[in-house]
Amino acid sequence: MTQQRKSDSEVAQAVDNGEKIAGYYKEHVKISLGTGATKRATTGENVFYAEELPSGEIKLSLLNMAGQPTNITEVVDREEFFQRCTPKPDFVPPSEKSSSKINKLKEQADRHASQGNLHLRRKEYNSAEFEFNRSLKLDEEHVRANYGLAKLHLEKGEEEEARRVLDRLTHIEALFEEENKHIFNEFGIDLRKMKMYQQALDSYTKALEINPDDPILNFNKARALIDLKRFEEALTHLERALELKKDFPEALQIARLLRSKLRQPKESSAQ
Repeated sequence: MTQQRKSDSEVAQAVDNGEKIAGYYKEHVKISLGTGATKRATTGENVFYAEELPSGEIKLSLLNMAGQPTNITEVVDREEFFQRCTPKPDFVPPSEKSSSKINKLKEQADRHASQGNLHLRRKEYNSAEFEFNRSLKLDEEHVRANYGLAKLHLEKGEEEEARRVLDRLTHIEALFEEENKHIFNEFGIDLRKMKMYQQALDSYTKALEINPDDPILNFNKARALIDLKRFEEALTHLERALELKKDFPEALQIARLLRSKLRQPKESSAQ
């Protein structure tokens, strides 16, 4: 229920011009506090999301503390609505404020990760590590920062540290999203280089659950299965890759070798 913010006068002008009512409105209410001798009256404020119905009546939905509409609603005619309610154009639900804050943190984390990768390309390892860690303080599951840190440790020959970060990456859901596809491909190769074959297999399996018709993922899963000496399963994924991508010489070559090893003489229909 987002809307462009308008001043009170702009809202009134819009209503006068025939625009339908839709937005945040406030109603001042009297509240009694305390009891007996300590009883006193004060004024409070209810905030509604007001929406004009086709009948011309106004539906008022009371907002909760998070700024979200509740199931406490009422329908009033326009006359009663304008007697009770006035526009609250500057109102921003707390949930939207939280979302804005999260987006700002993500932007900062992205910026530090980009700086880290720039330093990494220049072999400025201390500066790169500093930037990656700054990014991870803002978002501990930031894919590019985690992967950059893993690459940094690999370049410095710190294999145990690299393994630790790579293993952590396998549990980050965002790694398998489309926007990180290029990172995932490099990531899988690095896992196999580090002989982390089971982690590589688990990662490709998870990626294929999201995108089962990707020939490259099927091919890479086959490579991971070969590393684990699970040749029959590997051949199944190679054949699937060839079904999805007819011109795939790398997959065809490995499939031929596997058939020979398993004494399966049939040739792929993709040949």
